[in-house]
Amino acid sequence: MAISSSRFDTLTQLSERRRDGAARQLTSQRQRQETAAQQLVTLEQYRLDYCQQMQARLTRGLDPASWHNYQAFIASLDKAIAQCRARVTREQTQTHHQHQRLVKEQQTHAAWQGLADRASLSAALQARTAEQRQSDEQATQAWLRRANG
Repeated sequence: MAISSSRFDTLTQLSERRRDGAARQLTSQRQRQETAAQQLVTLEQYRLDYCQQMQARLTRGLDPASWHNYQAFIASLDKAIAQCRARVTREQTQTHHQHQRLVKEQQTHAAWQGLADRASLSAALQARTAEQRQSDEQATQAWLRRANG
């Protein structure tokens, strides 16, 4: 039993919505990944700047309490950088999964679209064949009426 072309159209529209939804989610995910990467760059730059400030202070002389404060702050920056790197890695993994989902949805949509196109073509061919059959039958009947009459 063949599925009508309108059912394929419905399935095609549903797959199109799923594909478009996957594309929107991938775009959002890429933005989250980019934001995380930018935060990482900012943190790393801040650490570098802070270390340079500490070096400059060391050359002018630094008391032990200030040295300890610098070290503690750099340690907290290192911890924040490590957490941000982990977040960037998670976001990259999610982006990869979202991309795979989009590819799968695109393939599904293309398959339904192909089936819908074939069903539409088949329906058009059947309509044309029925129309030709009816035209042939009318021509035969007209010929028989002329021949008999």
